[in-house]
Amino acid sequence: MLPENCVLCGSPLKAVQMPSGKWVHAKCPCVVADFEKRQKDLVKREKKERIERLFENSGLGERFKKCSLDNWYRRPGTDKAYEAACRYNENISNNVRDGKGLVIFGTYGNGKSHLAAAIANTTIRQGMTTVFERVPSLLAKIRATYGGDGDITEYQLLKALTDADLVVLDDAGAEKWTEWAESMLYTVIDERYSYQKALIITTNSNLNELEKKIGIRAMDRVLEMCEIVENKGTSFRKERARLRKN
Repeated sequence: MLPENCVLCGSPLKAVQMPSGKWVHAKCPCVVADFEKRQKDLVKREKKERIERLFENSGLGERFKKCSLDNWYRRPGTDKAYEAACRYNENISNNVRDGKGLVIFGTYGNGKSHLAAAIANTTIRQGMTTVFERVPSLLAKIRATYGGDGDITEYQLLKALTDADLVVLDDAGAEKWTEWAESMLYTVIDERYSYQKALIITTNSNLNELEKKIGIRAMDRVLEMCEIVENKGTSFRKERARLRKN
């Protein structure tokens, strides 16, 4: 005899007559929901594992894995960038879900990458798939696939950059400009834009300089997707170097 109650929730099961005339019990909605959830979790886990194979440690490296907003060193001129990062981080789930982004620009060594890495570390802790890559290194990674000798293809890298919940393009504008580099960055940014995926960019360039590097079309999408904030702090690395000399 078929069970008359759901084995998961205990609710009575609805009897349904098949075309053959045989009576069966329909699946309980909770069983269907449980199956769908397990399927979604499986897809999410497979996506995470696939992206992590392509970008080890999400691309953060040992230095940036330690970054948080709590160990950020606030200095004159950095308040607006720090506060923007805090706002983004406080509402991280909604920002990632809605494809909202952030651009932090300013001079060399003033902590832009630290703020972006702090946000990336938050998404990683929350189980989101995250890619943090310096743009020159990312372009070199993509270019390296053209030899055809490795296991990684350009398509796999670009798909990972589309599928990830959050992508951080660190040090954009530091790459040497070529038509290929501009085209590749447009592809990455346009895919994030089209699929409403969150994007964070840090750059030492001002906005006009950044536009020349990534192109007008890509910049147009960035301006729509992202809050733009300037980090006006001076170089923390230079300040530490001066202190060491003294």
